[in-house]
Amino acid sequence: MKGRLLALALLLVTACSSAAASEADFVLSEGTVDGPGRLTGSGASTIQVTNVGEYSHTLVVTDEEGQVMGATGLVEPGLEATLAVDLDPGTYVFSCRIVAQDDEGNLVDHYEAGMHRTVIVES
Repeated sequence: MKGRLLALALLLVTACSSAAASEADFVLSEGTVDGPGRLTGSGASTIQVTNVGEYSHTLVVTDEEGQVMGATGLVEPGLEATLAVDLDPGTYVFSCRIVAQDDEGNLVDHYEAGMHRTVIVES
């Protein structure tokens, strides 16, 4: 009985102290990147990305210095993508970096249109 309790306690401690991975869902649509503002657990993260907008988008993760940590390819409307990134504790920007031309010939910068979100990763 004592051995089982010890094994269970070790299993719980291991599961609760694991800061090696986290998962998060982000939703993209025109003018927004919606998702959590905080992620807990530094290390490998799996980001699930869903595009509910009318146009193609990307999700680019950059650190405070602007270095790209990871990015999806184009995520077409109604589709999903998965992005695996390795994030240390810190502050990151999750954004769409597409610049496109509208039907009238004007440039539309998705980032400038509001498609960015600050995300803090905690250990």
